[in-house]
Amino acid sequence: MKPNLIHPSQGKRGAQEVDWTPRGLGLVPGRYEAVVSYLFDRPVPQGQEQEWYWAEDLQEFVATSLEWTRFQAAIFANAETDLAAFSDEQVGMGLNYLMSNSVSDVPYAAINGAVPLDEAMRMMRAMPMLWRGCIGPRLASDRSRIGFIEGRLGYVCHMWFDVWATYTNVSNVPAWTDAVWHVLSDMLTVPCRAVQIAALHGIGHEGGNLDRWSEINAAVDAFLKRLPAGDDELRNYAEAARTGNVL
Repeated sequence: MKPNLIHPSQGKRGAQEVDWTPRGLGLVPGRYEAVVSYLFDRPVPQGQEQEWYWAEDLQEFVATSLEWTRFQAAIFANAETDLAAFSDEQVGMGLNYLMSNSVSDVPYAAINGAVPLDEAMRMMRAMPMLWRGCIGPRLASDRSRIGFIEGRLGYVCHMWFDVWATYTNVSNVPAWTDAVWHVLSDMLTVPCRAVQIAALHGIGHEGGNLDRWSEINAAVDAFLKRLPAGDDELRNYAEAARTGNVL
């Protein structure tokens, strides 16, 4: 069941330096380590096996919406180091649990009315670090055709802003729109083609909700100026994304 999505007043986003350690984010010692193990320390399915979260006897990790919001902030901010021991497939499965409401209710945590907006915005400020520190380096060598990237991490990378239910439910809240735009525009500058494609994919799908066409055009123009010659596929995709014409 979806939690209550009526949000409290916006509040201040805050510009002070953030302590991105689990303790600094208000998490009880041991809980962060436990959720990292729950999400990522899982066997990779073989043959016709399914991902761990489809098991009939799965014991779900019980946490409040506020705690899941803080978990996500800590995971995003520390993914480069804290997920280093896990394979791309393990990381992909764990991130899919956070991303997809077909897998879990976690995408609704940060927009639950019981979670202060400042907490949700802190989570969003951590999100670029996930792409820069973890997803980008892991997929840096990928040169797949757009839409054909393989693997569970590749799926998460490409589909995040297509299936992520979080923003879909609060796209009318200015603070959320500002935060999502900050993430997408930052992703365009990550030195990883797969992440850049994911950013364009997100811009193409969310352009109407973002409703900042001049900023989108400026960001795409800057991206195209940096784009090495010869990648006509990505150049054409960027042009399509700025008008919302992506699949």
